[in-house]
Amino acid sequence: MSQLNVANLQGTSNSGFKITLTRESTISHEGDVRFLTNQSYQDLPVYGGKNFLAHKFFPLDLFTPNPTNADAVAWNNGVRCTLTRDTGTAGPTGIGGVPIKMVTNANDSYTNTYNSPAFNICPASQGQQWTFSIYAKASGTQSNCELFLFECPDSGNYTVAHNTSFTITTNWQRFSITRTLSNSSTTTLQVRVDGPNSGHNGGSIWWVGAQLERAGSASTFADGGPDTAKEDSPAELGSVQYNAETQNLRVYKDNVWVNQAGSANVAGAIGSFGNGGGFSVAEGAINTNHQAVTGTENPILFEGLRYNDGSSGDETLSATPNTRSFLEYVSSTSSNDFAFHTGHTNPGNVVWPQYLAIKVTERSFGQVLNRIRWYKHGNAIGNVNVWGSNQDVHRGNFTNTADLWTFIARLHFGGQGSGSEGSQRSQSFSNTYGYRWYMIEMVDINSSALAYPQVGTRGGWAMYPMTMDKT
Repeated sequence: MSQLNVANLQGTSNSGFKITLTRESTISHEGDVRFLTNQSYQDLPVYGGKNFLAHKFFPLDLFTPNPTNADAVAWNNGVRCTLTRDTGTAGPTGIGGVPIKMVTNANDSYTNTYNSPAFNICPASQGQQWTFSIYAKASGTQSNCELFLFECPDSGNYTVAHNTSFTITTNWQRFSITRTLSNSSTTTLQVRVDGPNSGHNGGSIWWVGAQLERAGSASTFADGGPDTAKEDSPAELGSVQYNAETQNLRVYKDNVWVNQAGSANVAGAIGSFGNGGGFSVAEGAINTNHQAVTGTENPILFEGLRYNDGSSGDETLSATPNTRSFLEYVSSTSSNDFAFHTGHTNPGNVVWPQYLAIKVTERSFGQVLNRIRWYKHGNAIGNVNVWGSNQDVHRGNFTNTADLWTFIARLHFGGQGSGSEGSQRSQSFSNTYGYRWYMIEMVDINSSALAYPQVGTRGGWAMYPMTMDKT
């Protein structure tokens, strides 16, 4: 074993100084290590992810649907062309496979493999660099052919269409397109191959060996089959990989790769229950019965909740001189002690829905809560959604319930004209998973309970403080 002993090790520039280690190497230190500038960190190794297209299709037999994929789609439908599976034409040397034969009959012929959620290939996001590549040859030279790389939201209707043009000859060649994703709404990718966009002169084109990878250029083709090397990091205790096939983390433990964080968790080490990533009690979620888990000490995020800041009448701050914190759980029948107040306009300038997110614990596996107690005003809030999350929730994203939260329950707290000023409204809900964050989403002032996701009457409302419990 070799060692490198240094007293002072530094570079002359931020960009020109690097320490490179083999994956078997380690660094240990006897004294303090101090980083004086920003560091770049090694990417988490990816399992089964070099050719992301291979998890959706057979890149060496694009015409045949992949039965292991839920959508079971293939490249077997074309626009202004006919597609067939050509077993009589050999693929390029070293690649093989069964090419698709595209017989074009007009300009702008293409595979109908985009603009539908069934053709979403893999998760992706703004700022990432991706490369789509494929092998092609033609019966005669074909100019102005194209590759497309589409940025899409989950709905599958593309928002950005990246493309590149090239000429296909009678010999197998590899063509590629590399782009940095530009749209903030992008969550997935789709691809398409085109015959001549102009100057169509008849003939056939063969395609095989498609690859989609998160890279700055096309790398060595990987068919995604069982012989493809998938473990890109050493199998040592505690090693962590991102599993591209199931879109979660896995950890090396007891001499095997574990794709579960616990007996009830099938989606990986960041929690499995919904987009919020909840943990079961067996996995370490706090499950102790405790009243008033929340109070003024809890960090909160809120949106659309007006602190009596209107321009007139009892919408002014002076009309509620003892305005309370949302979580300052005190009983009162005096409007001086409102914690929530949106005024009497109907609905006026009240923004719907309103949100209050509460961080209930720093523990990684979260805390199980299952009750809200809330002192109410006669014109109370009506239907309320309860959400949970273990994700990186912050001021800039916390209202994104679709991606960051798990829906837990729909509750009702009286609504407009429900009377009983200052009475406590206690609402329990079913929940067995732990979350670090809980959020109440206030959706209406309807006097009757509505099933999620229905929304009723909206308008001004007021409430006294509230708290959350575990019973």
